[in-house]
Amino acid sequence: MPPWDETDERPRPAGYGGDWRGARPSFDDPMTWALGVARVRGITVRVHVFFLVFLLAMLARSASATTDIALGLVPTALGLLALFTVVLVHEFGHAIACRRSGGTADEILIWPLGGLASCHPPDRPRAHLATAVGGPLVNVAIIAVLTPLLGLWLGQWWGLAIPNPFDLGAALQRSEFGDGLRGWGMLLLHLVNTAAWILLVFNLIPMFPLDGGRILQAILWPRVGYARSMRIACRSGLVGALLIALVALVTDSVMLLAIALFGGVVSFTTARQIDAERDFLGFEPDPSELAAMEDELEPEPPASRPRAATQAGAKSPVKAASGKTAAPDPDAEIDQILAKIARSGIDSLTADERAQLARATERKRTGG
Repeated sequence: MPPWDETDERPRPAGYGGDWRGARPSFDDPMTWALGVARVRGITVRVHVFFLVFLLAMLARSASATTDIALGLVPTALGLLALFTVVLVHEFGHAIACRRSGGTADEILIWPLGGLASCHPPDRPRAHLATAVGGPLVNVAIIAVLTPLLGLWLGQWWGLAIPNPFDLGAALQRSEFGDGLRGWGMLLLHLVNTAAWILLVFNLIPMFPLDGGRILQAILWPRVGYARSMRIACRSGLVGALLIALVALVTDSVMLLAIALFGGVVSFTTARQIDAERDFLGFEPDPSELAAMEDELEPEPPASRPRAATQAGAKSPVKAASGKTAAPDPDAEIDQILAKIARSGIDSLTADERAQLARATERKRTGG
């Protein structure tokens, strides 16, 4: 049974992977091929099976390598541990920031291309901006502690405390960390610091759906509107995906190429979705305006209604006067449909609701 159905009006997850939150593993949905490994403060951490395959492949490669420049098994394991740790706390930063903004966040997925936090912030630019910034702020906190520590301890800043992006493997061949358990501990701190630097710089690239692209969209939202800000972010994402793909081809990096393809596909499909919603609704969709409309349409609680209207045998004014039930108000029904879009997205509409909204849109266009 899928995690969502057409009648479910709960807020849908806004994570990068789509509606994978809380879904049981299904053969036809690769995003659900994950195992729950922990639950922290109501947030479930899941690890994708492809990430486990990636870990095993990296460890097997390092164990079987015989060249002088190859990393050993222990440095590779420490590097993977550092990467996993930084990605995980980065995603927790998004989740915590989303909750503090009044939204919901209850699941984190770790997969080969990084992490996906299922965050659903309120439909306000500031809430989306805070959620997007929450992850990079965690990286900044890690760097603020480890970079000065390593720089003062080892006496070398550039290339060690501050990683050189063009020579990341060089520091692993150095002897500054020493031998024994203390040396491995210093190496682990160095790898955590390096991962925090790399992920911070990479994620701040203004490429949707990376954090930089989402920050750009949230900043532009109150200035140019939701739809136009999304289009700008998606176009920036397509340009960024092209540049990353070129770098991946030059450096022969399969990981960068996969990230470029993922970012390009998400940017393209998101832009198409925004255009489809505009064509379907007849106006530019703006979640914040639809959410405000939903608040205005919220019915009064039963306790605040007049007592006469709730007594047994009471009749509505329209029915008492005519003896017949009044016909439904088309405008009120359209308002309810728009409120449903604000709560659950346009995909939650039934076929009848879509047809009714299409007829109302056509009447608006023709002036009928």
